[in-house]
Parts: sequence; structure tokens; C-alpha cells
Amino acid sequence: MSLWKFMKTKELPFKIKLALLAGLFSVVLGCGYAFAPQGEHIDARIKRIYVEPFANKTAQAEIENFMRTAFIDQILQYSRFKTVADIEQADAVISGKVLNLNTTALSYRKSILAAEERMTVVLEVSFREKASGKMLWSSRNVIATVDYELQDDINLLSATRKRALAKLSADTAEKAFNLMMANF
Repeated sequence: MSLWKFMKTKELPFKIKLALLAGLFSVVLGCGYAFAPQGEHIDARIKRIYVEPFANKTAQAEIENFMRTAFIDQILQYSRFKTVADIEQADAVISGKVLNLNTTALSYRKSILAAEERMTVVLEVSFREKASGKMLWSSRNVIATVDYELQDDINLLSATRKRALAKLSADTAEKAFNLMMANF
């Protein structure tokens, strides 16, 4: 017999039904589960973050701008921190280097043109307290990938790859930021 049918029976007093229902809601709502790390290990005085311009060690122009913008967007989504436009106003600094960007074909059309590609990026990222220089988190090997389909029209290739680069940047920043907040 289901819990709902059991509770509908007249054999149980109203107060017991109410207590069971309240208990069920408290278990569901009060389990303590959080969807994302909250950065408990980071000093509460750190509130303003400056994202330095990223270095670009690849042949892909503008990838450093995509990555920096994606990191700024991640901070803006996170209510604990605010981004600042000037390093002098910051409590902490995020800096990074785009070490590698690789694009490989995953599948081909009959015409020997690529139908689907995978873009992979490797970043070096650090998060440090500005005043003391203390490293709060760093990784020399943040890797992310994105798969995307190519259009039949070869003239759209540049726009398709740019959209893929924007998605890759957002996914990479989200991954790195979650690792920072979890202290992994």
C-alpha cells in the first residue's frame, strides 16, 4: 500500500497524518544537500575578485578574451563574490593561461568534409589572495572539451567554431570555478 493511500484511510487520526506529512517534508527539504560548493575554505573577508587578462599560448586569436569573460560570468552568477574592474579594489585575483587548444574531426561527410568536431582546451588557472599573495587554489591542468556539428555550408565554419569556443569557455570556467570553491 502506498503512503498516500495509507494516509487517506480513516483509521489514522489527523494529528498523526499531519506529523507524517511534516516529517516527509522535513526530510526532503532539510537534507542539507547543496548543488554547488560554497567555498567555505575561503576567508569570509574575500568578497571582491579581479580576473586578470589571460595569457594565450595558442595560435587561436581571442581565446584568452573568451576565457576571461567566462570566468567573470561565473563570479557574477555566484552571490558571495563580486567582480571588480581594477586590481587595486580586489581582495583576490584569478589569473590564467590558455596552454593548448586542439580541434579534431569526430566524423566525416561523404564529401570528405568534417561533419562533427571536438574542441579541447587546457588551462593553467590560479586563485590567490591579493594582500598576502597566498595561493588559495591552482591547477596547471584544467581540461575541457566540447563537441559540435559543422554546417554543410563551409562559409559558416568560422561562426560555428566561434560559438563552440564560447561554449567551451563557459564550460571550462564553470568547471574550474567549482573546483576552486570545492578546494580540489
